[in-house]
Amino acid sequence: MTLPQYRDRDFSLEVVEDGGTLTSKFVGNADMAATGPLSELLPQLHDKLIERGARELAVDFQQLEFMNSACLKLFVNWIVQIQETPADQQYKLMFRSNPELRWQRRSLQALACFASDLVLVDP
Repeated sequence: MTLPQYRDRDFSLEVVEDGGTLTSKFVGNADMAATGPLSELLPQLHDKLIERGARELAVDFQQLEFMNSACLKLFVNWIVQIQETPADQQYKLMFRSNPELRWQRRSLQALACFASDLVLVDP
């Protein structure tokens, strides 16, 4: 099964599997140029996770320097998509953050409050 990936000079998303654990690694700057690719990749990733019967996805933001509000909204849409999925097919998102980046703390806590049953944040 092919997992979604994207790479340009300022931003990349790679989904890797290690010992049965899936991790989506975000690197760089998720600015306006990343909005289009993310709007396609996140729904694809959702479909792959449902297809695999995944229970959790690690979302690694440790090397993500910046994310604009349009990209953050795509994560809200993704969480809504998970919420609308039948309960037996839902999965959790475990965000690994970079504690040195204040925007991550604020933004990820907002996502966690939005869907506390689905979103976990590891500082």
